Amino acid sequence: MPRSLSLSSLAVLVTSLMLITWVVVTPPPESSIEVRVSASSTAAGYDPMALIPSSGDGSARQQLDGAVAWRSADETVGAWVELTTRRPRAVNRLSLDGVAQPLLRPTSVLLTFDGGSPLLVTADVHGDAEITFSPRTASAVRVTVAGASEQSTSVGLASIWADSSGTPDTTVDPAPPVVATASSTGRSPAASLVDGNLSSGDPGGEWHAAADDSAPWVQLAWSAAHEVASVQVLGPSAAVTESAAQTLRGELHFSDGSSVVVSGVAGDEGPTTVAFAPRMSSWVRLELEPEPDGAISLREFVAYRAGVTPPTWPEFAPGRGYATEAPVAERCDQATLSGMAAPGSLRLVCPPPGAAVEGVTRIVVAGTPGTELQAVAWSAEDAQSLTTPRPVALVTVGTSGHAALEVDMAMLPHGPVTLEISALGLSRAYTTPLSVQLFNRAGLVVKQPDHAPPGMTLQWSEEFREPLSVSASGRGAQYAASKPEPGGSSQFGDAVFADPATGTQTLSTLEGEYLRIRAQPIGVGVTASWGQQHESGLLSSFRVGASGFSAQYGYFEARLMGAPGAGTWPAFWMLNSEAAARDTGTAAEVDAVELYGHNPRGSCHTLHSWNDSAPAPPPENDGAPRCRATNGFTDWTMTWHTYGVRIVPGGAIFFIDGHEVGTRSGLIHTDQPFFFLINLALGGGWPVDLSSTQDTSDLYVDWVRVYT
Repeated sequence: MPRSLSLSSLAVLVTSLMLITWVVVTPPPESSIEVRVSASSTAAGYDPMALIPSSGDGSARQQLDGAVAWRSADETVGAWVELTTRRPRAVNRLSLDGVAQPLLRPTSVLLTFDGGSPLLVTADVHGDAEITFSPRTASAVRVTVAGASEQSTSVGLASIWADSSGTPDTTVDPAPPVVATASSTGRSPAASLVDGNLSSGDPGGEWHAAADDSAPWVQLAWSAAHEVASVQVLGPSAAVTESAAQTLRGELHFSDGSSVVVSGVAGDEGPTTVAFAPRMSSWVRLELEPEPDGAISLREFVAYRAGVTPPTWPEFAPGRGYATEAPVAERCDQATLSGMAAPGSLRLVCPPPGAAVEGVTRIVVAGTPGTELQAVAWSAEDAQSLTTPRPVALVTVGTSGHAALEVDMAMLPHGPVTLEISALGLSRAYTTPLSVQLFNRAGLVVKQPDHAPPGMTLQWSEEFREPLSVSASGRGAQYAASKPEPGGSSQFGDAVFADPATGTQTLSTLEGEYLRIRAQPIGVGVTASWGQQHESGLLSSFRVGASGFSAQYGYFEARLMGAPGAGTWPAFWMLNSEAAARDTGTAAEVDAVELYGHNPRGSCHTLHSWNDSAPAPPPENDGAPRCRATNGFTDWTMTWHTYGVRIVPGGAIFFIDGHEVGTRSGLIHTDQPFFFLINLALGGGWPVDLSSTQDTSDLYVDWVRVYT
């Protein structure tokens, strides 16, 4: 067990141009602690080290008069201070002293540890906070300003420190009994809110607000405060209206003074799950916006503590799932060969893109007679290395203009496999490589873990092992197949995001192992919005009406591969919850990754703070793509990569395969939960040409996980 940390000098301020200072705090000499303090910025004339109390037992706190010991330099939300010790220490208490000037006071801060889950702390009206929480063992504690006055231009603190002197409530039950109350009772009591079982699909009874209740609310309370990290709300048994665009909405309020918006609650789509940064709370109240006709009801309201993953809803309507099996590849022989390639180009003849293969597989391509061709692929052993792929076949295009390559799939990874075929020698200069996507039913299984920061709670896990529960608007399903917006949905790009009900199979689980999103020529029953020639797919964790899954200050990560071809535009991205609920003229977008098919070695990681009425942002925060022409990782059309992003107050941190690749600031609405989208769009400002692969390209998704 580590020694109890008397971090009476854990001054965890907020902000100072990466100022790094080593200081030895010596209350009693035997418990002196060497501490490194860094901050994002510090205004001239202030010293962040002045935040450290002068005594080891915290008695200096009694002498404070609200004087500003530290002030940020033109930073508010997102400003931070970090305290680091040489050895990990136990931490279970935080004390924060506000300053006399109201405009300088942070209203809330987010604690993040290098060991243990994050914690949101809300200050009182004086800017003070003192809380005890479950112990974390950490050598670094960062305090990031999560809330401040809209009129503030900088923030300041009088004192802040963390230590292990807190006395936890040992009477707290790991699963404390919950008491449900409500603002009023109509046909059934408030106990109906907690009598079901969401994991088994049992909604229990239904609470109804009284008809004359003008401010309806429901509340869950426990005997003592504990770390709450998510809630699930199951709406009424009957739709609020016939339109899927109309749902209930409200706001969560906690005993610590914090709040989280709930942008939409529906009934027939299963529960809305709102995850958030854990906070110490002894009760949570959901205040609902009254409906015009006064009819408000809920079937379940459940809160989960940190460390508990909310259950998925098993009761989606049967027949709504979409699943696909890869077609078995027919053997390519001379009788099947047809068509020629344009001079200086290669074209796939057979098997079709995405065909199921195993063992020695014959691939026929069309090209310029006499051209030497080589096929390369990553083997199962080095699929994540930064080396070049291995040659797997060599052939010369015959006089017929066709070449047959024999590839042994046994040493290649199981599942989706992409082979790149290109010209050798002098012909390399005029032949664009050809990407051939196949599904290897044999091969070696290659696993790849996620890279969630330690201590965070898994709030959402989608492995795509079952038929995909999706509909165009999300009604009656788990996901929406279109981008939700206030009052409806929207399209973008050069491919129509097709309604799965049309039978396009552009959006479905594949072989019970992956999500496949396919771009292909537009089919029967799919209407082009502005002359698009292709159809494809989009998956949203929010439905039209803003019900579904979202997470505040979350870490979002997905494992992706594929979508080769000029003009492909895959993306894994997030939007703030209110962007799907009401038209405020503002929206926050986080692009965990955008990929462009013309450059399979690069990637883009971007923030967008959309604001119809605000002046143009400074260049560093203008939302322009932040792209890496070469990101240092293997070709994303041929190998799997995980793309992660952690949304933090005022910005986001981006990751590929667990390695940080960028940090962006200037993001609005980070106090709201964000929902995720994955899509295979086309265009994005680049010409589209998928003719070499039968006008088809596939994006594969292994899993999506979200933590807070």
